[in-house]
Amino acid sequence: MKRSFVIACATLPIATGVACAASEDGDPSIAPHSPSVVEAADAATREAAVDADAAPPTCSPAGWCITSLPDADLVMKDIWPVPGHAFALAESPTLGVRVLEWEDTSATWKYIDDNTQNEPGYGQYLGRIWSPGENEIYFGIAPGTIYHGVRAQPPATGWSWTRDRLPDNGTNVEDGYPIYRNLTSIGETQLFELSSRYPALGVWGTSSDDVYAWYADTIYHWVSDDGGAPSWVAEYVAADRDDPSERLYVLGAAGTNRDDVWFSIARESYSIFTELSSCAILMRKTPAGYDRIADGVISANTCRDKAGFLRLGDGGWLTDLQAVAGNRFVGLRGARDVVEISVEGDTYSVTVAPVPAKAADVPFSSLWAAPEEQVWLAGRSVVVRGADVGDGGAYQISTTSLNGGVLNKPAYERPLYHVRGTSNTDLWVIGDRYALHKTTP
Repeated sequence: MKRSFVIACATLPIATGVACAASEDGDPSIAPHSPSVVEAADAATREAAVDADAAPPTCSPAGWCITSLPDADLVMKDIWPVPGHAFALAESPTLGVRVLEWEDTSATWKYIDDNTQNEPGYGQYLGRIWSPGENEIYFGIAPGTIYHGVRAQPPATGWSWTRDRLPDNGTNVEDGYPIYRNLTSIGETQLFELSSRYPALGVWGTSSDDVYAWYADTIYHWVSDDGGAPSWVAEYVAADRDDPSERLYVLGAAGTNRDDVWFSIARESYSIFTELSSCAILMRKTPAGYDRIADGVISANTCRDKAGFLRLGDGGWLTDLQAVAGNRFVGLRGARDVVEISVEGDTYSVTVAPVPAKAADVPFSSLWAAPEEQVWLAGRSVVVRGADVGDGGAYQISTTSLNGGVLNKPAYERPLYHVRGTSNTDLWVIGDRYALHKTTP
């Protein structure tokens, strides 16, 4: 396939102010009334009585509302919303791994798992969750296992569960849970920040009958090779190391239909004293097979060009890959940059747009692109909203705390792991003991 590449970089301005509720101006034809001392005292008394009786707020000024979790010590690790519902994975020091469902109609979370995921040998870490609709979900759990849940149809109730161990590809458990190291800068010195581990284990599909999974360096497809019962079949192994110190990890998938599926892969060096960088790899699967679109060469704390391939910036993993309208894809690179990949025939172009540090002085853990052409990012205690990213755009903090500030008060000093939704009026951000739901524009 003849391919051409176009690369562009954009520096995005930022609006850091938080929007406040608009106040109404009085009618200028009416003279203002100056209350007497007695009237002012009566008003103050009434206001104090109202405040004393008022329930504490449950939503932030930006519309992020607390939802009540069934147990207080749940660490919400991943979420996949569908219209009217949301499915989540959580960990608890007392309950182990739990799978939850949110229903808009009842406005409640409830457990839907069968607890087999807490049997001995399971649960060293969680992978990703995915749902094709309200009656079916998949999720990954170590060691290299994919769970499939199906809702019983009325009059029956509850969920039925099956689990399948992905075929052994010589993978150690730790290979599916690598350390995500982000390149940061102090002055002119570039350093790697050792951050939390990232699961190279998950599942995604274009529909209920076209589902993929990944684990460490391998992409699997739920298919039947011989006309019998389907199983997880290894379709692609990312094994082309440029150096013995390198490891390759599959991080996510996205697409628009079963004939056009994309995968994000990280090329990472484990020689931390000499090669402190990584390169983002982008694979595209069409009926013709797997084609590598982007790659790079790890060299001297950066990612350099590799002949014949697009390069997605100077280094860092590409996470939260997502298909958006117009044959475009958006992802989060290096926990800081918004990357947009566009396809026009055999021509691929990429725009790398760094989010300025003043937007939020933290690396971002998650990105979600809304159908309304807006981008949401979540990091340590901060949610940021971006508009018109491809055209330069602007960002502002979307306050999640009840007192109008960012989520950084002592009671809220817990990480936010994911932001994801179905639209700008059905949006979730989750973290340590929190699941916040936004249903306002």
